[in-house]
Amino acid sequence: MAAGSKKQAAQENEKESRSLEEMLDEIDEIVEKLDDEDLPLEEAFALYSRGVKLTEESSRSIDRVEKKVQKLMDDGSTEDFD
Repeated sequence: MAAGSKKQAAQENEKESRSLEEMLDEIDEIVEKLDDEDLPLEEAFALYSRGVKLTEESSRSIDRVEKKVQKLMDDGSTEDFD
């Protein structure tokens, strides 16, 4: 793999990790807000819906990373699974 390709792959992994971190932080914030007993029902439902979407998106992101790690462990390459 060329040096440029390795650098690009590292940047993509960093971007993905950063996005995952941001999603998990937002999920934490949503959980804290949902713990508020005075939260109006409509707002609670909107927050819950957002949390479900973030959870699904973060799960897909984690799955992609796991596949990359597995591929690395299998043959030392950094190819993505399609």
